[in-house]
Amino acid sequence: MSAPLTLYGMKISMFTGKVRSYLIKHAIAFEEVAPVNAHFQTIILPQIGRRIIPVIEMPDGTIVQDSTDIIDYLEDQGFGKVSVYPQDPLQKILALILELFGDEGLIRPAMHYRWNFPDRTHGFISHGFGGWQGPDASQDMKTQSRKTMEKFAGLLPALGITSQTTFEIERSFDELMEILDTHFERTPYIFGDRPNIGDYGMMCSLYAHLARDPVPASRMKDRAPNLYRWTERMNSPHGDYSDMPYYKPNADLPETVAPLFQYIAKYFLPELIMNIEVLDALPKAQAGTPASINPKMAVLGFGSFEHGDVSIGCAVRPSRFYMLQRVTDDFAALDDAAQKQVLGYLQPLGLASLVKLTSQHRIKRENHIEVWG
Repeated sequence: MSAPLTLYGMKISMFTGKVRSYLIKHAIAFEEVAPVNAHFQTIILPQIGRRIIPVIEMPDGTIVQDSTDIIDYLEDQGFGKVSVYPQDPLQKILALILELFGDEGLIRPAMHYRWNFPDRTHGFISHGFGGWQGPDASQDMKTQSRKTMEKFAGLLPALGITSQTTFEIERSFDELMEILDTHFERTPYIFGDRPNIGDYGMMCSLYAHLARDPVPASRMKDRAPNLYRWTERMNSPHGDYSDMPYYKPNADLPETVAPLFQYIAKYFLPELIMNIEVLDALPKAQAGTPASINPKMAVLGFGSFEHGDVSIGCAVRPSRFYMLQRVTDDFAALDDAAQKQVLGYLQPLGLASLVKLTSQHRIKRENHIEVWG
């Protein structure tokens, strides 16, 4: 590829952070452009059908939307220096679980800290959503940015972020930061000396929202400096762990990663089980039809689950099943010996049921939206 690809995204965007990190780490030439220029409006938007980022446009005009699809496309085209998918069956399953958790399991703290502290974050967030307009922005442009921000802030109740749940959201995120800080003090990336798909998935919320927005960034820097350094490391073109001269690379799974999977079993698995129950209650749909009435606000239904000492009610979204199927499909394709190895690792951590958590329905992605499989 002689010319750079174009990444349509923004610094404040959760999933752009996942793709940008991949491009940087694999030395793929790219130009990042805000999704507001005429080309995006007239060429990209009509093809993807909804205003969403990230999107990449290759020099030959190929367009790919969705962070996972983008990474897989670039991997398939041979752009990755080394595959982000570990060769070891156990490590690959674990990496896919972490991608699922990073993409879907941290949305609640990410959105809480972004939108529930306007007195401390308004300037930064407003710049993130409207800084591209420049000093001569019209009143109409400023109004549009404000409406976009209001739309995102208005999603909090559907995500289960209410006055009854925010204490638990903060408490459990502090618990996660402690686990990750302990881990990244000993290991530069999740499994060792280079990132895998799990690292890129975890970059979604942990970078754009939680390591950049003023309130959570301050908490992370103070309470989990090693975790914060990992977010910096993931945006560096080299290994970037010279500040860890004591680290000695090896191929074994770090022992400090096990508490992370215990955390996922404790807090995210119950939500996934609820999601499957909601999905299974839906009538059979025609394959290839949109999985939600309005793909721009994709919701399949609502349910509740226990999270710590509170019950959280939230919307169930089709993208979550698309990501979960990556885990369960990969596990189902393993031979008996590899499946036994995976279950042997996950069982003591309380997470073995996740790799078999399937529904009577399937979700696919066609023409940049989720459809019934």
